[in-house]
Amino acid sequence: MRTPVHFFILALVLSSCTIFKSRDTRSALKVKSAVACSPVFSKAFTGFTLLDPVNGKTLTDYNGDKYFTPASNTKVFTLATCLEVLGDSVPGLKATTYKEGSETINYLKPTGDPTFLHPEFAAWQSVFQFLKHCSGPATLDLNHFNAGRFGPGWAWDDYNEDYSPERSPMPIFGNAIKIQKIDSTWQFFPLNDSDNWGWNLMREGTIKDLPNYKAPLREERSNIVYLSKDMQIRPGFSAQIPFLPKPNVVQLLLNDTTGKNNISIQESYFKEEEQAVDNLIPKTLIWQTIYSTPIDTVLRRMMYQSDNFIAEQMLIVCSSTKFDLLQQDSIIKWMLDSVLTSLPQRPKWVDGSGLSRYNLITPQSIVQVLLKLWTTQPHERILSLFPAGGVAGTLSNWYAGKDGKPYVFAKTGSMGGVHCLSGYVICKSGKTLIFSFMNNNFVGSNRAWKVEMQRILEKIRLLF
Repeated sequence: MRTPVHFFILALVLSSCTIFKSRDTRSALKVKSAVACSPVFSKAFTGFTLLDPVNGKTLTDYNGDKYFTPASNTKVFTLATCLEVLGDSVPGLKATTYKEGSETINYLKPTGDPTFLHPEFAAWQSVFQFLKHCSGPATLDLNHFNAGRFGPGWAWDDYNEDYSPERSPMPIFGNAIKIQKIDSTWQFFPLNDSDNWGWNLMREGTIKDLPNYKAPLREERSNIVYLSKDMQIRPGFSAQIPFLPKPNVVQLLLNDTTGKNNISIQESYFKEEEQAVDNLIPKTLIWQTIYSTPIDTVLRRMMYQSDNFIAEQMLIVCSSTKFDLLQQDSIIKWMLDSVLTSLPQRPKWVDGSGLSRYNLITPQSIVQVLLKLWTTQPHERILSLFPAGGVAGTLSNWYAGKDGKPYVFAKTGSMGGVHCLSGYVICKSGKTLIFSFMNNNFVGSNRAWKVEMQRILEKIRLLF
């Protein structure tokens, strides 16, 4: 038999739950009002969703079901794909051997691994060591590459920019050369000896279509780099310029760096008019995979520096692992049809980096991907893969905690008229919430939007 004391305790518990519930509700209304009534956000098109990962419920939402150009927030989807498909390390190369009489032939399939001889991943070069020490001739099969050198909707005239290297089946040195001026001499890495690579690396002249360009400029369809005669560049100048990873270039670089002269390439994928269908490598051979860089090391580079090249190539690596095809479309479709099936709005997702303006994603869908990451991976790991406010990567100068501890772990996304921020906010109470800010269609600097998002995220940190 229940006593009056039991009923009193029950009533006290229920009233406490009501108080806490109404407190969260009031806090959510304050946040929504701050977003909806913002004089900054009113100058563009803004969407915002805030979600509690404990119960999966949306706390507040403003235009969260509308589609936005996500820019590099697309990398959240690429991150989810990598964590879904790949293991602890990046598959760097598939290899097998075949006997022709007394000779051993090495057959090689690239996986799209972006870390091969990449200067940022010099400590993990097992693929290079394998190529250097394997005996006998080797044939590199490039017939499975169907991704295209640029993604759909990319700006063609960005080909000279360091954020837009071409995609390829076997990247080498990050598909970019480092150009620097030391004293009065120009130096290049890894292609300093231009005569050794079969093309003229540097020419003086004036680029007629871009006469005011004030930096070294590569021709669009060749690996010739121009300097204007009138251009004055001081010693200490340094820049990264993508190069064309043509088959002969890859072959020369492989033979030179490994000290071999017996690496050949099947290059039918470069024929634009008609691609060869037959794979010359026997299908009955047993393949082994040589793994390269620890996966989290690569993903941190992708997320912290918002590295477009790594994002693009890692999506290709996922396709290679899942389907034995170097093709982004297949892995994107598989993720949307088989893994991310509960998204409230199906995204238009076309590349790994977010360089394309064809990408269209809603804040509600992004927070659902972030929720999946939060519920399927250790929390410490997920937070370590996102830039920390005031500490790392693209957030090093923003969203710093007043007590010196970062409270925002999120991915930025920026291009002309676009600035987005999606990730995790740790509140003063210790609760972690998931959010997505998406801002489109503004003119000029994104600084005002950053300041406003910082104000609101600080408000969220204190309210919840």
